[in-house]
Amino acid sequence: MILDLEQLSYDERITGDEVVLFRDVAGEENRIRCHVELDVRRQGDTFYIHAELTGEFTTPCHKCLESTPYRVSPSFDLVVQTANPRAEPQPDSGDDDFVRLPAGQNRLELDPYIYENLVVDMPMTITCGEDCRGLCSGCGVNLNRGKCRCTGASDPRWNELRKLKDSLSE
Repeated sequence: MILDLEQLSYDERITGDEVVLFRDVAGEENRIRCHVELDVRRQGDTFYIHAELTGEFTTPCHKCLESTPYRVSPSFDLVVQTANPRAEPQPDSGDDDFVRLPAGQNRLELDPYIYENLVVDMPMTITCGEDCRGLCSGCGVNLNRGKCRCTGASDPRWNELRKLKDSLSE
């Protein structure tokens, strides 16, 4: 999404749709179709931008591998200042939320800011639900759908805890 700052009035609401590609922590490539709403306020050569993003994508649950929809809705603020061609160049402030455009540049590419805020808003682990039991590490059965079919010998150090669990369930 590119903003042409010369074309903006003093208060504007701009909407648009973007597709953002990213890789999640499992290495899966995802596409997020997101809706972008910008509130832009202009004061001279300075633009104050508030962006709200909403989007949804589908990814495997990180515990049971079932396809899971996930909704993101981050927001961010930017302050953009265009340079006066006759003014002295200013040093970079180092603040990622403050953008100083070089003299003569009046277009702002928002895609890097949209991407960054979508990715930062996502958790490290996405599950299909809080109560997801995942996969059995022995037989691989989805424990949300059925019981484990493991028949192999188990670690005998857990026998006392199994006895306790069985006595509590009776």
